[in-house]
Amino acid sequence: MAEHVLLIHGWSASDKSMAKIGNLLAEHGYQTRDVFLGGYPSMDDDVRIEDSARRLQVIVGEMQAAGTLPAKFHVVVHSTGALVGRWWMAEFFPKGGAPVANFLMLAPANFGSPLATIGRSTLGRLTKGFTNGFQTGTHFLNALELASKFQEELALRDRVSEDGSTDSPFSDDGTRPFVIVGADPISGTGILGQKAWDGTVRVATANIDPRGVTVDFSNGSILEPEFRAWTRRGPEDTPFAVIPDRSHLSILKPAPKESASKDPVVSQRLEKLILQALSVKTAAAYRTVAGDWEAVCLETRKLAQDGPEADALRDRILGRASADGDRFREFYQIVVEAVDDTGLPVDDFSIWLTAPKKAKETQFKAGNSVTQIEIDAQLSLIQDRHVNSCNKNRLSLHIDRRELLANFLRDRIPPSYEASLAAGITASAPGKRVGYFTVDGKEHSALIRLRALEPGDEEKGRRFLRRYTTHFLRVILPRVARDDVFTVRALR
Repeated sequence: MAEHVLLIHGWSASDKSMAKIGNLLAEHGYQTRDVFLGGYPSMDDDVRIEDSARRLQVIVGEMQAAGTLPAKFHVVVHSTGALVGRWWMAEFFPKGGAPVANFLMLAPANFGSPLATIGRSTLGRLTKGFTNGFQTGTHFLNALELASKFQEELALRDRVSEDGSTDSPFSDDGTRPFVIVGADPISGTGILGQKAWDGTVRVATANIDPRGVTVDFSNGSILEPEFRAWTRRGPEDTPFAVIPDRSHLSILKPAPKESASKDPVVSQRLEKLILQALSVKTAAAYRTVAGDWEAVCLETRKLAQDGPEADALRDRILGRASADGDRFREFYQIVVEAVDDTGLPVDDFSIWLTAPKKAKETQFKAGNSVTQIEIDAQLSLIQDRHVNSCNKNRLSLHIDRRELLANFLRDRIPPSYEASLAAGITASAPGKRVGYFTVDGKEHSALIRLRALEPGDEEKGRRFLRRYTTHFLRVILPRVARDDVFTVRALR
């Protein structure tokens, strides 16, 4: 029986943008009558991702009833199409059993895009929305903005959980996810100053294997809060390939001639990875692909290194040894959400990177001075800091992993500090009668150790931060009110 494939496009595109992927499949034995182009109006301001995903469920049911789709088929998505497909399966198949065998994501915007705010701006409406009544898809772009609540809520349904649940639409022997993302920026996007991205999505935000932890300062102390690690849903490690020769657009044109590399192995790799993913039929084969794709990532990572071996690799793959290798650096994304212990958002907060002192103190002296460590971290480690426009208590940090390991922890930490990464957080009091930590009218800072967040793992060397990964930090601050917010006295 022929295998069927549904192709789903990204934001601001049409179903035709997936045609060359379909042509590749047709060239390798898939029947064109069994390959379908899925479309949705991502540029309409009144449509949400949820609306398109619910309609997808209806269409799949109708096609299966008509016999044009079998009980199992493959889905290949691009960019925002990943969010549509994931929400559909999380909503209708939260414990598995989706009619999807292999779910291949090409340059998925799983955890946002730095371009989302531009698309929603006046400039975006004038350029992108010129032929669509100046609409650019407000709700889609809200979901795509860095640190959006939508991204975390979706991840809490299909990839992580706070309550220990492991239910997921995905599994090694059910619906198997795959991710391929390029590291060749779209021509002209260099003016934006981004690294480790394809011109639209960052490598770390494409990865569908996030990590999460709740950091609770209402339990524990200001330096040693309670950490509650989130649980993995579905496969522990998704096959994930970072390829150096494809941008956000050229990843939809898998032919070798569309590659930015003249190396025959690299230029043909995208085709092979796509076909390899769709050919997987067992859990064992799925795990084999994960190992194969890790080797691809390793080669891409080497392009960012220094020395003769890296020069030779850049010369072979990029055409010149002196080619810019910084765009292949590994980054972490950290998404911070600050709330108080009643669940209210903490909008007026600051977070910065630092290192903990070896001699423990009762609190930081926030606002009085900034240490050289913190200046170095701000200038060298944090490539981008973004406060979500819809939820001011949420922000994202894009952190350079190579700079952290090669320079910051090695050379910039004084002897009186631990050679370890931490985050400091300070929140301004809501008013004179309510504060965080205390109500003395002063700002107080607290420490979040990022080196090892699970108690007892420090000696084992376990790290919370992982390369090419989004990390959710939900920070709970104790809300304290003065006694006079409610008083009682006798009538006489």
